[in-house]
Amino acid sequence: MRVAKTEELKGFAMGPMTLRPFAGEGLMAVRVEAPKGAHAPAHSHPHEQMTLVVSGRLRFRVGAEWREVGPMEVVHIPGGVEHEAEVLEDSLFFDLFHPVREDFLKKVEGA
Repeated sequence: MRVAKTEELKGFAMGPMTLRPFAGEGLMAVRVEAPKGAHAPAHSHPHEQMTLVVSGRLRFRVGAEWREVGPMEVVHIPGGVEHEAEVLEDSLFFDLFHPVREDFLKKVEGA
């Protein structure tokens, strides 16, 4: 069994956000610390994703649909679907990916 305090995981910067990945064999959780005003621009990837907001507020676009979400709300993003997010308040959230984002693991190794 592996256990981690997510605030102590090694992270990397993506713009003004700090991402702290924790990977298993086929699933990855990424703690994201994001200041108000941060923006994840429109992108897509083959990984299925869920985002669970712990604190703060985000405005998400998945495909053509926009939605504002807050604490203890979760968003599902199918693999291959374009999406983006705007951070409306200082926020803490977790992105969950299947399969593991190998690109994130390489970034944290280089940080």
